[in-house]
Amino acid sequence: MHFFYPPDQQALFTNRERELAELAHYRQRLQAGSVEHIALFGLRRIGKTLLLKESLRQTLADGLAIAPVYMDFSYLCSSPENFALGYIGQICYWLLARGESDPEPFLSANTLPSAVLQAGASDLHTALQPILRELEKARPDRQALLRQAFRFPRELVNVRKRHLILIFDEFQEIRALANFPNSRNVIALFRAEIQSQSGILYVLAGSAVSVLTDLLSDPKSPLFAQFTRLPVGPFTRDETGKLARKLTSDLVGPDLWPVIYSLTDGHPFYVTALCQRLLNLVEVMNKPVNVDTVKQAFVAETLAPIGRIYDFCRYVYDLSLQKAVGYGSLKAVLQMLATEEGLTASQVARRLRVTAASASDYLRWLREVDLISERERRYYFRDPVLRFWVANVVRGVEVSLTAESLDLTGLIARLDVQFQRASEELGVTQESRIREIMRRFAGQTVDGSLLGRSEPMVLPTFIKVDEYLSPDGQMQLDAVAETADAHKWAVEVKWRNKRVGMKELERLYKYARALSAQAWLVSKAGFPEDALTYARRHRMFVSDAEAVEGLEALLKA
Repeated sequence: MHFFYPPDQQALFTNRERELAELAHYRQRLQAGSVEHIALFGLRRIGKTLLLKESLRQTLADGLAIAPVYMDFSYLCSSPENFALGYIGQICYWLLARGESDPEPFLSANTLPSAVLQAGASDLHTALQPILRELEKARPDRQALLRQAFRFPRELVNVRKRHLILIFDEFQEIRALANFPNSRNVIALFRAEIQSQSGILYVLAGSAVSVLTDLLSDPKSPLFAQFTRLPVGPFTRDETGKLARKLTSDLVGPDLWPVIYSLTDGHPFYVTALCQRLLNLVEVMNKPVNVDTVKQAFVAETLAPIGRIYDFCRYVYDLSLQKAVGYGSLKAVLQMLATEEGLTASQVARRLRVTAASASDYLRWLREVDLISERERRYYFRDPVLRFWVANVVRGVEVSLTAESLDLTGLIARLDVQFQRASEELGVTQESRIREIMRRFAGQTVDGSLLGRSEPMVLPTFIKVDEYLSPDGQMQLDAVAETADAHKWAVEVKWRNKRVGMKELERLYKYARALSAQAWLVSKAGFPEDALTYARRHRMFVSDAEAVEGLEALLKA
């Protein structure tokens, strides 16, 4: 595994316990003879590939009769011929070399047969021959070639009597094969083959979230309802802190975790780039380890033309817009949302002076390339770091990596304003999210820690969940929920990058008592210890962002 997954990558792997546990669950089901194919969704550089590598390492370490195979479709899908050769070559490589050597001998038609024979796998050599003979033709039959490639894993399972896990990274790139004559139905061929196989688990992954969603969720797609979807999201604040400590050799303590988390939104790539720049400022330029230096590192890394975050944002921005229609208009929409998020389609239309239909098309195209998302008919950047980059770089603002903090004062102030405003805007949608979660309460027993309790809890069944404003207008709550027997919950949501303290808890407790209701305070960033003590003493429920995610996942399941 050291060739495929070097020790330094293994050392940096952080958390993802939930995702690894889910992947292990599906491995065990495969071992037991029950197969459920899965698909991992997540934005670019969110850590999907590293997660897949770690899962693959664990699979090999388990000692089960399962052979994992990893393929990156962004390299394989240059033509149907190259795809078929790379597909069977990678399977042979992982079965025989297990990621411990250079795969190159397995990826050439000239060297693949000898590499297989040298490994003593005459059975694989025999199974390869129909595909290799087809590849030798001046004009291969692409339909036959693709069918034979997709059938190859089934033949190996029958011959070797071992289960297979086939991991396809950047799976959406398979669509490129449809541009070649006689291979337009490649996805239908793939589906037809996987439906006739047993003993093989397929794991798809992709960073083009909207494209992959359409491939797997559109009723018109051959892969509709064939895969269970597993999201791979950003890190939580604590996970962000653990990664930051690894990257800086414990230089960054818990006091700076909230700052790094708020700036990067827990995106592992941004955390890595920010921490490496911070380390440079501290060790080379003798800067102190404090909040101001963290912000200076972030601004320099994001707005300096040779910064890693700058490069990544430029790549995402250019690549995404190249794939979309109406380049100039889309840039205008992005610049508008970079200045003010949460606009509706009609507001975009008025500001661009175009029809509502045109504005809706622009927004739809931007959603299809994963630059923006829609929540309650309002539009937001998917990535707050990219939003900051667009708001500045696209308008001509760039800095030097060695710029002093005094030179960055205005940009840091702008940074603070954007992230505070984004937090407030997102809070509105989170209030709706919490109300929707409460509407799913139906007597389920849950881990009490999700609500700040040590013992398991039985959730009530609410018949009504709504925002609340008292008749005199003096008491406003994000939600008041009521059961059939008049038991009530009073709920406040504080979705910001600052922990909620005593003041907010005391205020909610006062309101809850006035309504004879159970108090529940939701805080994205969590609570300091004195606030948790107060909540326990007054039997209040409290949840942070991670607890909300856990509760939501449990109720959906």
